[in-house]
Amino acid sequence: MAEGPRRRLKLVATMLIGLVAMLVAQLAQVQIVDHEFYEGWAIEQRERTIVIADPPRGVIRDRDGHLLAGSEVMYSIEADPVYVVDTTGVAVALGPLLHMPVTQIERWLRSDALWVQIASPVSKETGEQIADLGLQGIKVKPLWARAYPENSLASHVIGFCNVQGRGFYGVEGFYDAELQPKQVEYRGPVDPASEQVPWTVAPVVLPKAGDELILTLDRTVQALVEDELIRAVQEYGAQGGTIIVMDPRTFELLAMASLPNYDPDRYSDFYVLAPPPFENPAVSKLYEPGSVFKVVTVAAALDTGLVTPETTYYDQGWIEVGGATITNSSGEGGRDFTVSDILIHSLNVGAAWLSTHMGPDTFYRYVLAFGFGRPTGVDLAGEVPGQVWLPGDYVHWHDSNRGTNAFGQGMAVTPLQMITAVATVANDGARLRPHIVARRNTPDGVVYTCRPMVEAQVISPRTAHMVTEIMVRTVEEHVRRAQVAGYRIAGKTGTAQIPVPGGYDKEGTIASFIGFGPVPDPQLIILVKLDRTKTSPWASDTAVPTFQRLASQLFMILDIPPSGTEVAEAVTR
Repeated sequence: MAEGPRRRLKLVATMLIGLVAMLVAQLAQVQIVDHEFYEGWAIEQRERTIVIADPPRGVIRDRDGHLLAGSEVMYSIEADPVYVVDTTGVAVALGPLLHMPVTQIERWLRSDALWVQIASPVSKETGEQIADLGLQGIKVKPLWARAYPENSLASHVIGFCNVQGRGFYGVEGFYDAELQPKQVEYRGPVDPASEQVPWTVAPVVLPKAGDELILTLDRTVQALVEDELIRAVQEYGAQGGTIIVMDPRTFELLAMASLPNYDPDRYSDFYVLAPPPFENPAVSKLYEPGSVFKVVTVAAALDTGLVTPETTYYDQGWIEVGGATITNSSGEGGRDFTVSDILIHSLNVGAAWLSTHMGPDTFYRYVLAFGFGRPTGVDLAGEVPGQVWLPGDYVHWHDSNRGTNAFGQGMAVTPLQMITAVATVANDGARLRPHIVARRNTPDGVVYTCRPMVEAQVISPRTAHMVTEIMVRTVEEHVRRAQVAGYRIAGKTGTAQIPVPGGYDKEGTIASFIGFGPVPDPQLIILVKLDRTKTSPWASDTAVPTFQRLASQLFMILDIPPSGTEVAEAVTR
């Protein structure tokens, strides 16, 4: 063979060998060196994490099974623009039904996106109308939306759920994890639109709805309480208020209402208010309780054995404690009073006299034991601990505090803390943990029941009975407007000043009353708190008649029998 062709043949062979070597090297790079990368890339193209159709959030019911919060079917309107042929026609069809500009919908349908959400959520009726149109490239996807059939009823207790399915405030917030549906995810093949390939087998494990909550709240009682609160706020010109109804034997909350309130179905409409009325004032708003706190002071002094109900002291109408002069709001003084009179006549000087005689260590030990200065532990979101300054806090506590704190001034509590403390007296001195959920039912059929939990035996049963009888005398002799025919009522008023920068508001007050009955077997305790009433600053003129109207109705509705005369006589002997 001539030299020229031989060289050309060698050149071609060399080039072929080089090309093969390059191909082998590239194959080695792809199949060996970069094997994991390309394998992952391939899996990513054909598989996705798929969430099996969401089950609904758990429902919330009252103690008798009435639905307070549930879920309803709504729809998400979505589009795969690549499959939409007549973009103008589809936009014109959807615009009027969704109350959206046709041009905006058309712009979305002409986009290069693989998927577009046009509107979500839309009502069941609208979704079904759009589904019936059979528009090519348009998906009508069902989804769950939270619904509150009773509107604003018990809104602060229930809370609300946002569009992302998260619970906020009240029971919705506290039990959000339990109410959340149990989703099931698995990784499987999908089509180009990221939908599950129809012929693939789904997991055997199915998603489950959230847990069902049965509340201690009574829907009928709650509605009556809210009506009476609205009436009181309007009749007495109050800026707001709170009413709590509890069973003192179990500390179950039968009703809890505050104004202003809101509608959980339209929670987004209330964000314009400053502040939005979402927080529950019964557990989140602090106030100085005033004279109703004297129940705690008298109970502590009696329990120590330092005094008896008949112990007398000379009340000159004023007393100095830690450099602060304390006077009786009624102007009474200049004579002897008994310890019982401190509650019956609501004597500030007498309460301060008791706390100073007990000494700060003993007095504040009882204050803390009654549950002040710490959360009650109620199963509602947003509870605050209150504010009680103790000896040893050299910044906030002064020696005068043990005088003013004795009649509920210079400290801050929540309405729930205050009613819990008085319920402790009604419950033979045992403080339980208040609760709003009676049962939690799981989708698997497991039932969790909330049972009364004793937090502390604060005072002896004997002391509790003595304080109760003094409170009965307070109603019978000094707060007669709180009386309910046929029932022995124990109660105490509180007319508290409102702290402002530099001192106390000279006009506004917080009027409150806590009463329970029938004595000697209390089955109901009610707190009424009205903020800045205009018709009268005194609780006896506002909170007391509100309590009387409400208690009279609740004793009948709850079928609580009247106090037996034989039992009443036995207790008073």
